[in-house]
Amino acid sequence: MDAPVLSIRDLSVDFRTMRGAVHALRNVSFDVPQNRIVGVLGESGCGKSTLINTVTRLLAANADIIGGEVMFDGRDLVRLSEPELQSLRGEKISMVFQDPMTAQNPVISVGRQMTDILYRHTHLSARQKRDLATGMLHKVGISDPEERMDQYPHEFSGGMRQRISIAMALMMNPSLFIADEPTTALDVTMEAQFIHLLRELQKDIGCSVLFISHNLGLIAELCDDVVVMYAGEVVEKGPIEEIFFNSRHPYTRSLMDCDPAQVLDRTATLPTIPGRLPDLLNVPQGCIFRDRCAHATDNCSDTAPPTEEVGENHTVACHNHAELVNLPPATHAAAERRDGASEALLQVDGLNVRYPTGGLLRRILYPKAPRYVDAVVDAGLHIRQGQTYGLAGESGSGKSSLGRAILGLTPAHGGSVRFLDQEMLGLSEHEFKPHRREMSMMFQDPVASLSPRQKVRKLVMEPFEIHGSNGTDLEKEAEAIFDMVGLSRDFFGRYAHELSGGQARRVGVARALALRPKFIIADEPTAGLDVSVQGEILNLLGELQGQLGLTYLVISHNLPVLRHISDRIGIMYLGRLVEQGDADRIFSRPAHPYSRALLDGIPRPDPRARRKLLSIAGEIPSLSNRPQGCEFHPRCAHATDLCRRVAPVPTFRDNGHQVSCHHPLEGS
Repeated sequence: MDAPVLSIRDLSVDFRTMRGAVHALRNVSFDVPQNRIVGVLGESGCGKSTLINTVTRLLAANADIIGGEVMFDGRDLVRLSEPELQSLRGEKISMVFQDPMTAQNPVISVGRQMTDILYRHTHLSARQKRDLATGMLHKVGISDPEERMDQYPHEFSGGMRQRISIAMALMMNPSLFIADEPTTALDVTMEAQFIHLLRELQKDIGCSVLFISHNLGLIAELCDDVVVMYAGEVVEKGPIEEIFFNSRHPYTRSLMDCDPAQVLDRTATLPTIPGRLPDLLNVPQGCIFRDRCAHATDNCSDTAPPTEEVGENHTVACHNHAELVNLPPATHAAAERRDGASEALLQVDGLNVRYPTGGLLRRILYPKAPRYVDAVVDAGLHIRQGQTYGLAGESGSGKSSLGRAILGLTPAHGGSVRFLDQEMLGLSEHEFKPHRREMSMMFQDPVASLSPRQKVRKLVMEPFEIHGSNGTDLEKEAEAIFDMVGLSRDFFGRYAHELSGGQARRVGVARALALRPKFIIADEPTAGLDVSVQGEILNLLGELQGQLGLTYLVISHNLPVLRHISDRIGIMYLGRLVEQGDADRIFSRPAHPYSRALLDGIPRPDPRARRKLLSIAGEIPSLSNRPQGCEFHPRCAHATDLCRRVAPVPTFRDNGHQVSCHHPLEGS
């Protein structure tokens, strides 16, 4: 067999802190074979990013590589000098980072950034470098690459910027391509396009790929082999089908059971992994996973498990791995949908949201250019007391704009928003303020929505300061809210940056619940969270809804999440609600081609069910250049001349099911 492209042996990394040494990686060993895609899987804090930062030698200044080797192209990367590393980075080893919005320099054109990568190739002329960059942009699916080479990153969507990142990373035909959570900021259709693009380019260029993710569906779609990490150690590794269908470590099995995409029906609760990652300042003796393991024995507390081979290229570090061979899959108790009370708590009709496109100077220079874009167009939805309404759609479809307009955080251009049978639009801020006690919002980025200068207790109690405490004992109130969302009082004195993603999300839930509102808008409540933490947050929202009678509008492009928690679903495209109705009905029999495309785009955690074709091509059009007729027709496989000429009007079907399509899908 050919030698592996990358071989990691007994790699250990510590971080120096004021509290002592954090043992972030301990004796990590695995290979990345030639022309293979290796996925690294695990919760946040398991050492995935530390691993790739060690491979690329981009570790923080307080990191120490205390043992092991990282062999690449016959050289140990751990012992190379900085000039030697610079000759490898970008040319032999390339990387795509997590956030496409910050991956490029905002003040340099895309073409200049791409041609700058070729600075070592002095034998190429400037024209040849530009042609090479243009060809790579075309290869990753950027239309009109010659014209767009001179544009700047802000002139591209998030999905296109991630494509540009891939083009830049692959320009030099690297031997090793590293992708660190590359789809976190992308919606389901952009995820699917990214996976297909990466798979095709990997075959075309013939490189090996190290793919970091906590998304089981993406790992199953893309990878040939999987490495499972927990708390800085490799607990299991093997071929993709062995890991997904014959996993032998309790942690791997727990991750599989926790994935919402595995649960095709609404359940009373999603499975979670109890407990938290151990403190790596003092690594526990014995098995690192024992405190969270349902199969732990006395032996697990005393002795660290050896790594054993349990199949061809399949290894596991567990004393009791034989018990998992015939263990049946987890079962889930079904939960009924809620019809809600007879009266709607929230009624939105004909809502429109407009954003100006420029200032006075733009209007003078371009008098015929549009002065605004319509982000939400004639949106209408009704949500009954105690229900959860899920709002889905690609990034840029207007979901967040609709939610913010309902709460008066974004001005509406027209329409009606009635809450508790009172019109909200047109109210002044002074008139709206009393209603804010009944309406609350959980923002998409839980850490960015919290002030970095205030401690957690102050953040949770802030709504009482704004709206008045009315003699409330704030100390008891804070304790009660923290108990409600499952946070220890130890968090009272922490700042936002000292919280994990799941903890910050719970603080956001606590803030939203402080004044005991009737209605909460949750914007991407599980974005960026591990599958086990996703389950915790969704279970928490469900428990609070049952206890307090809450009504939710949940905005997300994570369709498995919406399938689990929603009673009704609305599908948005280019600012319009193109379909809405009972959640089970839409998931089983969608009537609009866009709804069907979104559902087909969900990556399944099953490597035997990899998709051959993209469910939907292209990107969502610009709001300033809406297609004529049905706005989805340029991307629709069912479009006719009627669709290109005439915009469809909403039609009502049985049980409140509404669809805007000239040719609804058969069987819907």
